[in-house]
Amino acid sequence: MWTVANPGLGEPDSILSESRIRSAKAANLRTLQTTLTSAHSCAETTGWTALSRDAFVDRLVALVPEIDLLIRGLDAQAAALQTYSVTVDEIQGEQRLLEARRITADTDLYDLQFGKTDFAQPGDTFIFMPTTVLQTRREEAFEVAYAAIAAIDVVWDELATRRRTADDVCVRDLESDQVLGATAWFGSSGAAGSSVDDLIVRMNTLSEADLAVLIATNPDLMKRMLTATPETVAERWQQLGEPAQLALIAGAPALLGSLNGLPALARVAANRLNASTRITEIDAESAKLGSSLESVEGYFEAVALLKELALERDYLQAAADGDIQLYLYDRDASRIVEMLGTPSDETRHRITYVPGTMSKMGMFYDGSVQRLSQWFVVSHPDTVAFVYKDGLFPGDTDGPLGEKVGYFGESALRTPVGVADANSAAFADKTGKTLAAFETGLALDPWLTDTASIAIGHSWGLANITSAEVAGAHYDSVVSLSGAWMPEEWEPHPDTNYADFSYEDILQSAQGLGVVGDGNNPRSNGAFDAGPFYQGPKPFISMDREGALILNPSVPLDNHNLVATDDLNNQEVLVDLQELIYG
Repeated sequence: MWTVANPGLGEPDSILSESRIRSAKAANLRTLQTTLTSAHSCAETTGWTALSRDAFVDRLVALVPEIDLLIRGLDAQAAALQTYSVTVDEIQGEQRLLEARRITADTDLYDLQFGKTDFAQPGDTFIFMPTTVLQTRREEAFEVAYAAIAAIDVVWDELATRRRTADDVCVRDLESDQVLGATAWFGSSGAAGSSVDDLIVRMNTLSEADLAVLIATNPDLMKRMLTATPETVAERWQQLGEPAQLALIAGAPALLGSLNGLPALARVAANRLNASTRITEIDAESAKLGSSLESVEGYFEAVALLKELALERDYLQAAADGDIQLYLYDRDASRIVEMLGTPSDETRHRITYVPGTMSKMGMFYDGSVQRLSQWFVVSHPDTVAFVYKDGLFPGDTDGPLGEKVGYFGESALRTPVGVADANSAAFADKTGKTLAAFETGLALDPWLTDTASIAIGHSWGLANITSAEVAGAHYDSVVSLSGAWMPEEWEPHPDTNYADFSYEDILQSAQGLGVVGDGNNPRSNGAFDAGPFYQGPKPFISMDREGALILNPSVPLDNHNLVATDDLNNQEVLVDLQELIYG
């Protein structure tokens, strides 16, 4: 605390830092305003009745003017602190000058008092200064010294007055509770030392406006509350009141959209907002790339990227409009899970479909990877399906992720980059843990807890699923669609039904050589019920009119892909799949 003896006491840089913190919070709230507008638009068109859509819309409408008031208050606080910082800095500078002047004045007075002052002046003609002259000059010198000290004291008092006035003005501008309201405690040391349970209890007492401010201005606190195991996330989400849940969806969609343990409908609602945010980014990227078309250099690359962005934008626009349900979306990390169907009290079956090697984000954008799951959901409305790709898959365009030996093998064989990862135990182990955490989160959803869980893996997707079983995932049924392999440490669960559905295809030929998964494949492992190979629409070898044999080289790969589609040529597989899952 400053005193009259030290009116400049304080740290202008720290005060300025507080100003910047408030400016940053105001900026966060401006972003929140944009998010609320987007959330309002999304909520009006969605059918997520389980989250009280109408109440959500009403609250969002009421929040906008309150948030605007808070922004103005924070801006005023930031300006007040900035002014206060400048004033304190100026007072410190003037105080240093006055201190230097005071030292000089005190030194002059000391010299006068102890006879160290020379009173001679230019023009003096006497050899010895008369006593009267000496006394007069001495008295005049004392008057000058005392006057200098008095003048310094006056200016010093003025500094103290300026500091007092600056304090009063700053306190007046900062003391309004409407700026941070009940959220101020959450930024205190008390909050830092409190348990998450205590934080949730306090959070449930906040108004809608305070909740919006808390979430926008304390993102790290939100992460602390909700970043945990799926089981803990589910427990904490249930502890939160509905107003807090809705505020989190609107204010922290990036965090909630990828949080295992949250109900599926909450994640889908958050990812609608994330889709809108990504669309804005795509528009900016596209505009920047558009300028590249004006030059020859980079033209073709820019055209290709623009096409990719256009496909992504169309897909995300459908998500923002509510026509597509995203359980997870992170383009940069190649993470996407699309939910088909809507969880409800009528849901009886939960399907996780994991596609195989070469599965890329673009396959979601064009709808090709969702066809099989969509067939189940349309045919059986009691089914909710999740088309899963949480991260890079073998053969993804971003490059090899498994063992380095895989990369050199690819270089020698000229296979697509990353394909060798499809046979990598280390890669499957890593991705299996991710899938297991995903399944744990699904099983905690109140609408999905008591449903029959079915995992369907095409090609490498089976390696992902069985690796997830090794990591702790459990399914009622595991279906192999020309599945690749199972990890060495995998053991079938006694309560799980295992079945394989395959045509004679390119993968079956490789498995016959024992080079896929060290020979631990669905048709070589007795745990899987596997009947005869299905008959594909075209033969491997045909005969022309003259009786000459014709090799059809595309058939092995075509058959491998066919088994994971709703194609008419795959109807026999679909009928048997339906019988297995639904009886």
